[in-house]
Amino acid sequence: MVHGLENSGPGAYFLPFQGTDLMRTSTVLTRNRAGFSLIEAMIVVVVLGLMLAIATPRIGQSLVYTNVRNARSATVNLYARARIVALQTRKPATLNFNAGNAWITVPNGALTDTIGAVTNLTGEYGVTVAPTGNVTVLPTGLVNALVPIKVVFTKNSHSDSLTISGYGRIQ
Repeated sequence: MVHGLENSGPGAYFLPFQGTDLMRTSTVLTRNRAGFSLIEAMIVVVVLGLMLAIATPRIGQSLVYTNVRNARSATVNLYARARIVALQTRKPATLNFNAGNAWITVPNGALTDTIGAVTNLTGEYGVTVAPTGNVTVLPTGLVNALVPIKVVFTKNSHSDSLTISGYGRIQ
């Protein structure tokens, strides 16, 4: 026993009782907690809501940008196909644009053959295409145009363009 202290159990020592019961220290009961409180869960929900509110407009903008870029890429691929067809068949191939659609045609006597399927740029990518018209690729691979042809793809406030030079280069 330590001098002046009473032992009331392993590792617990109390001063000898002097005075009233109010001077005794009371032990704090601790209980095991599992899970989250309602306040903690509400804080997490509010933080996630704020993050979602900040991220949603950026996701929408990136989807618009992606759609415009994909429509441009699809048109570049159609032009490349028209150029290959013109070189292989030794006939002029025409890439046509009308009301958001794009397709390739090749003359076949008095008729015109459509090469591949008509690509609906407005339906697939939600873009508008300007101008309406066509680009004819000669059997030499050059474009039948004195001035470069510019095609503009627009969706909401974002637009992208491609320019086809008389030499058949895309910029």
